[in-house]
Amino acid sequence: MSKWGAKSNKIFWRVIFCCLVILISGCGKKIIGVPGSGGGGPVVHHSLRYSVVNSARTQIGKPYKWGGASPGEGFDCSGLVWWVYRRHGINIPRVSWQQKNAGKAVRRSEIQAGDIVLFKIPGQGKSLHTGIYSGNGYSFIHSPKSGHTVREESMEKNYWRKYYIGARRVIK
Repeated sequence: MSKWGAKSNKIFWRVIFCCLVILISGCGKKIIGVPGSGGGGPVVHHSLRYSVVNSARTQIGKPYKWGGASPGEGFDCSGLVWWVYRRHGINIPRVSWQQKNAGKAVRRSEIQAGDIVLFKIPGQGKSLHTGIYSGNGYSFIHSPKSGHTVREESMEKNYWRKYYIGARRVIK
């Protein structure tokens, strides 16, 4: 091989190496647009928010169980929220009406992945319905009611829009 051929081969591999370094350096952050994030541009979210959402997603399909707070027995709405945050070292109250005061209040237009969303369903006394905002449009993950399973659904559905009362941020 000529001197020029060996030199161009070294340059080729250096370029490949640099491209790989640049490609890999983008890993670990997820950039998405979120409704109400101001300007509509991309927003970089902390990995803890998405770790919380992903933990909740792993429970999709688990049965609703009144008073349930584990994958083995199933979940009620607040049990799911409590279990997910607890797995991430975040202590919040176990019951929904107390989760209403956890962290700090967040306007609907400013909710982010991992925030607790709250709904007041008529006829349930002081109990509320809670879930975890997934950051996927206006979707949240929750354990709806007896006979159903944990699922992700849109807060834009008329039912959820009608009973939405607020959101709480417990991830700093």
